[in-house]
Amino acid sequence: MHVIHTQNELIKTLKTLTHIAFVPTMGNLHEGHVKLIEEALKKTKHIVVSIFINPLQFNSKEDFKNYPRTLEKDLSMLKGLNVPYVFVPSEENILDRLETTKIHLPHIANDLCGKFRPGHFNGVATIVFKLFNLIQPDIAFFGKKDFQQLFLIKALVKELNYPIEIVGIDTVRDHDGLAKSSRNNLLSEDNRKKAPQLLQQLNAMKEKVVQKTSSLEEIEAQSVSALNTSGWTVDYLSIRSAQSLENPVHDENQIVILGAATLGPVRLIDNIEFCIQD
Repeated sequence: MHVIHTQNELIKTLKTLTHIAFVPTMGNLHEGHVKLIEEALKKTKHIVVSIFINPLQFNSKEDFKNYPRTLEKDLSMLKGLNVPYVFVPSEENILDRLETTKIHLPHIANDLCGKFRPGHFNGVATIVFKLFNLIQPDIAFFGKKDFQQLFLIKALVKELNYPIEIVGIDTVRDHDGLAKSSRNNLLSEDNRKKAPQLLQQLNAMKEKVVQKTSSLEEIEAQSVSALNTSGWTVDYLSIRSAQSLENPVHDENQIVILGAATLGPVRLIDNIEFCIQD
């Protein structure tokens, strides 16, 4: 396994390779990341995994400081998965100190998580597209747990005519349904037991949407109230078109329900996709 730390070394190492698959991560790897890598290995033996805790996507210096850093464990895991190339740049090597490059995102980037984390997706996109330019992958893998992030990256790749196939991989969940996330490690024992309530509310909302017994606004409000009553602080629970992330039109059948809520000091996100049968 080649562990690469600089842009120049990365370019030199990859320049003769063809059909490269890329899996960007912020480290603290878990089963969700393993699934992305396993799917990538089905496509090609030339896999690049990046580990970079991107300060541009954090809205809080404290949140950035507290993000789990487990590099030695991560590298051991990647070696066991037979990943051939790992890119671990320093902030100095990857960030533009002048921050002169700005990526203009679709307006939906300012809704949902973007409404509560201003600038978050600009920070994500800046680093992801820097990495795309450096690695020049043919295919890149992202988890569907970050549904809005995946939506925006697909939109930008299409708009900018990048020759990269973006593949979304289904959310990997724990035994009780909680979506795998690096932030789960920060939950207290009691809050870890309560954490599956987020998915439970998303599923309850799905049933009501399918049954069409209430308006979408009423369904959202009922689940927000239920989580708040259970000790959560809800940013949003929202029923959207899976195709546009806008509010569904009356005949929309491809639906995604997205949620973000804080339990103790830990903000969790999740979503479920489904199709309404005619």
